[in-house]
Amino acid sequence: MASNPTGKEVLRASLGLFRQDRHLVVLPLLAAVAALATLAAVGLPIVALLGATRIGIVVALMVAGVLASSATLFFNVALVFAATDRIEGRTPTVRGSLAQAWGRRSTILKWALLAAVVSTVVRALERRLGLLGRLVGFAGAVTWAVATFLVLPVLAFEDLGPVAALRRSSAIVKERFGTVTRSGLRFGLLFGVWLAAAMAVVAVGAMLVPASVVFGGTLVAVGAFGVLAVAMYASAAGIYLRTILYRYSTGLSVPELGVDLAAALESTRTPVFSS
Repeated sequence: MASNPTGKEVLRASLGLFRQDRHLVVLPLLAAVAALATLAAVGLPIVALLGATRIGIVVALMVAGVLASSATLFFNVALVFAATDRIEGRTPTVRGSLAQAWGRRSTILKWALLAAVVSTVVRALERRLGLLGRLVGFAGAVTWAVATFLVLPVLAFEDLGPVAALRRSSAIVKERFGTVTRSGLRFGLLFGVWLAAAMAVVAVGAMLVPASVVFGGTLVAVGAFGVLAVAMYASAAGIYLRTILYRYSTGLSVPELGVDLAAALESTRTPVFSS
C-alpha cells in the first residue's frame, strides 16, 4: 500500500471493485432504454392530445422529461445499492438492486422534479440574457454538477426531500472532499480517452464507406459499439466511486481497496470549497 496514495490510485481501486460486478453494466443500459421509451410513451400522446403547437411540445417535453429523468435516476440509485452490497460483503444482483431502488421511488421522482425546475430556469436565463446568460448557464451547470456529485447515495440512504438532499450533498463535498472535482476530472479523462478512441474508429469507418461499404460499415459498427460500451461502463463505475466516497465521508465502512482512502483524500484536500 502506498504511503501517500494519489487520487489516481483511489480511482483505479474503485474501478477494481466494480470489475467484480461487470454484469451490472446492464443497469445504465436499461436506464437509457427506459428514458427513451418513457419520452416516446409519454411525450407523443401529449403532443397528439394538445397538438404540435409550442405549448403542446413544451408540456410534452416537461412531463416526459421529468419521468424519463426519474427512470434514469431509478437505475442509477439501483447501482448505488449494488455498490453498497459489494462493499458490505454481499453479492449484488440486478433484481435485488432494483427492488431496493423501488423503495426510493417517491424520493427519486421528487428529485427529478427539482432538477427539471433548475434546468428550466437555467435555460430561460440563457435565452433571455444572451452571452451573459450563456456564461451564467455554464457557471450554474458546473456548480450544479459539483453540488450534486454525491446526491445519488444521499437519495438512496437518507430520508430527505430534494432541496435537503441537494444541501446534504453539497455540504459533504464542501466539508470532506475539497478535491472531489479533481477526482471527477480524473475519472472523466480516463474514460474520455477511451471514448475518443471509439469515436475515432467511427470516423475512420465513415470515411472508408465510399471505398468499401463492408469494411467501412464494419468499422462504424465496431466503433459505435465501443462508444456505447465505454459510456455504460463509465456510468456504472462512476456510481461505484461516488458510493465509496459517500460512505467514507459519512463514517461508514469502506472496502480494502489496496490504498489508504483516508490518506488519499486528506492528502489532496484543498480549500476550493471553503467558505
